[in-house]
Amino acid sequence: MTIAFYLQDGVEVLDFAGPMEVFSYAGFNVFTVSRKKEPITTQGILKVMPDYGIEDAPPADILAFFGGNAGPSSVDPAVMAWIHGRLPATQYFFSVCTGAFILGKAGILDSLSATTFHLSIESLRTLLPKTKVLANVRFVDNGHVITTAGISAGIDGALHLVARLKGDEVARQVAAYMEYDKWVPNQGLVVGGPKQGIVAGSKN
Repeated sequence: MTIAFYLQDGVEVLDFAGPMEVFSYAGFNVFTVSRKKEPITTQGILKVMPDYGIEDAPPADILAFFGGNAGPSSVDPAVMAWIHGRLPATQYFFSVCTGAFILGKAGILDSLSATTFHLSIESLRTLLPKTKVLANVRFVDNGHVITTAGISAGIDGALHLVARLKGDEVARQVAAYMEYDKWVPNQGLVVGGPKQGIVAGSKN
């Protein structure tokens, strides 16, 4: 499967780097997209050259969005139009931290449950009255949309999606490779998809 990581200027490094490690080691084809195909600076520290701009990015099975200066992207008409144009070809949407604000403004979280960075829970609730925004949970899986809490929780959500798509054993192998000893499988809220039901959450 292919995964497009949308990276905006100021994006949080671990928000995308952690899940990128998970998905790439699990054998997914990961590529990066930004508003334009020009260097961005993550957290004012690391320069990243995206593979594509939104005008020439190929379709992907999964679209992923991340926190760190997500506000400008969430109100950018070109970014919103790009997301809407990808709806027919996209099987899953994934967000980490305040990347949920981008999905929310695109209408993808309407009538769903979601989570975000613990300091941004109330802001997301205010912005998205049609969404049930949950605190104290590592990730929320609606079946085709997965949102996670902040920073390190993105690794948990990525491992969860790998487990769904490639099996629990593959996810365990990835976690072992990364020496991610804190991972507890299914430590989140599952409200849709092949694994129905609720799993107890934990604080981010």
